[in-house]
Amino acid sequence: MFWQIINFFILVFVFNKYFKKPLGKMLDSRKKKITSDLSQAEDTKKAAIELQKESEEILRKAKIEANEILKTAEKKADERREAILDEAKTQREKIIKTAEMEAIKMKSDAKEMLQEEVKVLAVKLAETLIKEKINSKIESTLIDEFIDEVGEEK
Repeated sequence: MFWQIINFFILVFVFNKYFKKPLGKMLDSRKKKITSDLSQAEDTKKAAIELQKESEEILRKAKIEANEILKTAEKKADERREAILDEAKTQREKIIKTAEMEAIKMKSDAKEMLQEEVKVLAVKLAETLIKEKINSKIESTLIDEFIDEVGEEK
């Protein structure tokens, strides 16, 4: 047991003499590396949080801009729809006016044609009546003359 204690102290002495400084340096460098890695990880985490906030802000702005674009597009669509409706109403009114003018013209043409036909029929009727009167006068004159002639011969 005595020898084990002596052996232990010798090991402690050798360890302190030869291994303490290199192991201490290695542990210190390892500690510094771990500390720097932790601080770097903390900085990276902060940067990531900041980038996340920026991306959320950009996304919020993009949504607002998209809504504005959508509202503008809807407004333009409404304006275009109104313009198309106004144009359609104008064309409808032009078509109605044109149709009314054509109807008036057709009515006038039909009236003129009827007047011409009435004139022709009136002339024919007059001719027929005149012929009948002439024929009846001629007949009555002829009959009267015949009677007069027959009466004088007797």
